[in-house]
Amino acid sequence: QNIAQAEVDAYFKNDPDAALAASKRLAADYVLRGSISTRAGVNPVVQVKEVAVNIELTLSAADGRVLSTVDAHSDSYSGQDTLGTALTLVREQADSLVAQLYNDYCRNAASP
Repeated sequence: QNIAQAEVDAYFKNDPDAALAASKRLAADYVLRGSISTRAGVNPVVQVKEVAVNIELTLSAADGRVLSTVDAHSDSYSGQDTLGTALTLVREQADSLVAQLYNDYCRNAASP
């Protein structure tokens, strides 16, 4: 609870280093870092709005050892709702990314 609140506070202050410091200060066992980036534009051939989403996640142990790194990319024509399409693309990728993170955690967390 305390870790989550400190990380939320740091997030809203746009301070990822503070979030990491909070997790260390409060003795978190694992750290999940990630980025989601989007690109929206108009397809030059068919003149239709499109959106692309890239997701990168890394799960690390408290000692800094990387347990899992996963990434995904997806793109789609979006019509008028590029943000909604981007969210749909993230949701489509999320289950497989979390499954891979969990699988890697189970295989690597106990190994030195």
